[in-house]
Amino acid sequence: MRATRTPADEQYRLIMECRTSGLTDHEWCLQHDIKPGTFYNWVKRLRKAGCPEIPNAASHHHSPRQQEVVKIELASPDKAAGN
Repeated sequence: MRATRTPADEQYRLIMECRTSGLTDHEWCLQHDIKPGTFYNWVKRLRKAGCPEIPNAASHHHSPRQQEVVKIELASPDKAAGN
C-alpha cells in the first residue's frame, strides 16, 4: 500500500526543520521515519518549483569512532578437550 502524499507546504516545513536541527539529513530522516530518498526528492522538487531558499545540507563529517581491539587467545581443539 502506498503512503499518503505529503503536501508541499509540509515538505518545506520538514526540510527546514531538518536543516536547522544540527543533525545530518540521514540521521534526521531516520529519527522521523522518513526515507532519505523521499526527503531528497522533496528538496529537488521544491527547488525546481521556486524555493531556492532551502539551505544546503550541512556537511557533518564525524570522526570515526575509535574501536577497541581486544586480543583473544584461541585454544587448539586438543587443549580444549584436555588432551
